[in-house]
Amino acid sequence: MSQALHIASQLVVLGGGPGGYIAAFEAAKQAKKTGLDLKITIVEQARLGGTCLNVGCIPTKTILKTAHALAAVQRAGDFAVAGLDSSVAKLDLDALRTRKESVIDELVSQIEASAKRLGIEVIEGTGRLLPESSPIQVAVTSSAGEESILSCDALIIATGSLPTVLPALDAPFVWTSDDAIALREIPESIIIVGGGVIGVEFADAYAHFGSKVQIVELAKNLLPWHDKRVGKALARDFKSRGIDLHLGTSVEAVKQDAVGKAMATLSNGEELNADVIMSAVGRVPNTAGFGFEDAGIEFSGRALAVDAHYQTSLQKVYAIGDVIGGMMLAHEAEHEGLLAARAVIAELAGKTVADAHALDANLIPGCIYTVPEIATVGMGADEAKKQGIAAVTGIAKYSANGKALAEGESEGFVQIVAHAETGEVLGAQILGAKAVELIAIVTPFMANKATVIDIADSVFAHPTLSELIKLAAEVCAGKLKE
Repeated sequence: MSQALHIASQLVVLGGGPGGYIAAFEAAKQAKKTGLDLKITIVEQARLGGTCLNVGCIPTKTILKTAHALAAVQRAGDFAVAGLDSSVAKLDLDALRTRKESVIDELVSQIEASAKRLGIEVIEGTGRLLPESSPIQVAVTSSAGEESILSCDALIIATGSLPTVLPALDAPFVWTSDDAIALREIPESIIIVGGGVIGVEFADAYAHFGSKVQIVELAKNLLPWHDKRVGKALARDFKSRGIDLHLGTSVEAVKQDAVGKAMATLSNGEELNADVIMSAVGRVPNTAGFGFEDAGIEFSGRALAVDAHYQTSLQKVYAIGDVIGGMMLAHEAEHEGLLAARAVIAELAGKTVADAHALDANLIPGCIYTVPEIATVGMGADEAKKQGIAAVTGIAKYSANGKALAEGESEGFVQIVAHAETGEVLGAQILGAKAVELIAIVTPFMANKATVIDIADSVFAHPTLSELIKLAAEVCAGKLKE
């Protein structure tokens, strides 16, 4: 074991995913504004960008784009395109793998360039918080095996999350999302365990690639954390495409035969067979092996507990992103990174930390990139009823929208949920083309406590899919109590 090298550093960010690198970038910018002489170091065990960029959001969306391009070719005749033999269109797996890696490399290189421009040091390795140290100390082991101690005045923890591993699925032949993204093969058949966001996106992609897909979900609906209307609509579409759904059941055991075929035994006694079984049952905060417990950081369940400024129970030690739980979304982590960095810089600069303004979870949109796309923000009708809130809903169907019909996208709906008395927008759910872009229209209205009448009275361009939001608001406004 080599002698530890002590390196002076004022701010260390543990983890270089969306939350971590955004926090570091914001800290550098804020330090410059305040005239603070600050050295910033990011410790990341792999490449900058974390799970989202390298093995999550970005590669998944790249894969889905190819899947949807195949589907578009097969629909070319619907748009009066003649002479195209869609039957010969097929996936070029090697080309897709190359394109996926190219997209990742381009984005990683941009983040690396930004870190260099801002004077941020990046250490590829792992870090562990040392207990009872003042100043704060992080023991770092680089990917080359070199050891050092980073002493800092503040630490931002952004170690992300890991795939959940259920005991019944803890077998070497069971795929994780990392295996699905690797694109080593397109199996003829696949059983996907989990009907949440990860599960349905991979089901959509692999079904378009020609795999026979079966989904096993413990809840009685797909997307169990979403409004039932959304999950049921997606289930109808999946069934129409030949995707088999096994809802309200779970996998009790899995096994693989001598030729590599897999079998899953369900809790209802049914047995499913496929070439591949994939686990997509969610993610858990990544907290093991970083010294958090030994250092005395308090937990909230499996996540690190933080206050409204994202400070943990240790002074000047902050945490953001998946490691503190929540919706575990990249854009959530990014915004938390901004807020935590500003609090850190204010504290290091000896200024009063601004009043707590932690991110409002109700204003974080959730997006699912299947066909049809799904996007939600705030409260659904089911949640409003569960909480005893008097609410009304307005629904506008894509089949009544001129732009949707012109583009052959007649499937879907926009649902807006509002308080029955005040008309304040409580949430929205969109299933259909461009849903993940359209949801951004609703969020600012909610942030400003606007009513459905405010949306209904706004002028939307025609013809656009966005008019569906205006129409849903009009329907909702018509149901408000006098």
